[in-house]
Amino acid sequence: MDANPDGWMANKWFASNRSSAYNLLDVWAKEISYIRISSIRLGYTLPKEFTNPMGISSLRLSVEGRNLFVFSNGYKGYFDPETYGNIYAQPITKSVTVGFNVSF
Repeated sequence: MDANPDGWMANKWFASNRSSAYNLLDVWAKEISYIRISSIRLGYTLPKEFTNPMGISSLRLSVEGRNLFVFSNGYKGYFDPETYGNIYAQPITKSVTVGFNVSF
């Protein structure tokens, strides 16, 4: 009789599941530290001295960028570090939005 029955059961399980057993191990994991700039928004309201002569009481311009930058130690730019290893994951899209708010 084996002194460590749990170890024997683990060896038996690995022997019978060779094709899929190693997919569950952490040997396939990779450490990736990263910082994502998920949203940057800049806005500017024009001064009333500029807008009042045109009959505008308020004019505000804004620009917003989403998911523009990822800084990482292992990021190569061809995959998203949040879904590393998942070949079916869709990449997070980058977008830029421009806005104008006008009040008369």
